[in-house]
Amino acid sequence: MRYYTGVFCILEYIDMANGYGRAVAGSGTGAMRLGFGAATFALVVGSAVYGEVVHGYGLLRKGDPDFTPFGRARIGFSALAALLLYFALRPVIQILPVRIEDRNRVMVGIVLAAAFLLAVAAAVLFVPTALNDYVREMQPLGMATEVLLIAAIGSLLMAAWGARGKREGRLLAIFPPALVLTGMAGVVFLILMEEMSWGQHWIGWATPELFSRNVQNETNLHNFYTYQFEAIYYTSAIFCFIVMPWCWLRGAGAFSAQVEPYLPSRFFALMALPVASLMYEAWNIVPYQVWYFLGLMIGVDIARRIQPARLRAAAFGLVIVYALTMLVFLFGGEAMVDGYELSEVREFYIAFLFLAFGGMLMERFSGKTPVFRQTKAHQED
Repeated sequence: MRYYTGVFCILEYIDMANGYGRAVAGSGTGAMRLGFGAATFALVVGSAVYGEVVHGYGLLRKGDPDFTPFGRARIGFSALAALLLYFALRPVIQILPVRIEDRNRVMVGIVLAAAFLLAVAAAVLFVPTALNDYVREMQPLGMATEVLLIAAIGSLLMAAWGARGKREGRLLAIFPPALVLTGMAGVVFLILMEEMSWGQHWIGWATPELFSRNVQNETNLHNFYTYQFEAIYYTSAIFCFIVMPWCWLRGAGAFSAQVEPYLPSRFFALMALPVASLMYEAWNIVPYQVWYFLGLMIGVDIARRIQPARLRAAAFGLVIVYALTMLVFLFGGEAMVDGYELSEVREFYIAFLFLAFGGMLMERFSGKTPVFRQTKAHQED
């Protein structure tokens, strides 16, 4: 818990000393932000290389969480790297008011994320071996993941249909909204097909010779290099659903304005927080540790700024659940059968976020919600 306490104290000290958004990292020059980013990169690379050379840890090596003196030191360096990255990306905002008509929706997202984390933590504590039976291929959780991805594709295609006549919001001043949204649906379709091994799980054909080197003997690409593909997938989800919604500059011009119509609100980042958690055997991977601590800091940052008070209390409650359930995963996960169960649960939650994101875009581009409503309402200070 001392890592969590240190994070809270450092953030509070900087705000008290300098004023939010005017601390060294909050509203500093671009060069200073780049400096914090470079320091983050150096810490992560240094920690990973030292672990590889001195202790034989591969960058993406999985295993039981390491709490040896070296493992604890590396956790500290990861927390520091996350803090520097937080400074490099932190937006200059004072408060985050939630519109009256959106408050129930935001509350539902916060409660859902907290309830999901608590439910998974309860499973790890009380039925850790049973969890394995639900996460394997063609078992309830895996099938539910595929269903959610199918629904997400449908929602993104419906958003594209609703945007077919719109000409504003061209990405890179070239691609119209309908094409961008169709492209998003295509990306989720590829994820679905890889998840289903392009239908092999359902139809049951023999794995072709071309895929003989596949780790799980399946007709897909990601299991040729499972850990690498997982790192790309999880990092992309954390970046798109947590980091970008939190740090992206609202109400600006040029490229920022072109991206904003496709971006979730900052409150979406709270609902997405479980994606930066839900790990046991992957905890020793330095970038995942950094993402976890950055998610903690983002949660605290949004919780301190969100209004009204009942949403602030709920958001802080979620942050506490996020921290405590991670301790359950790390110290109780050894009772699970294989150790990868939480990764499968994380993929289920990512699929849910794809669906929630698609529903948001469907509403935004259907004409029910002005496409640029968020831009006008959340101008940066």
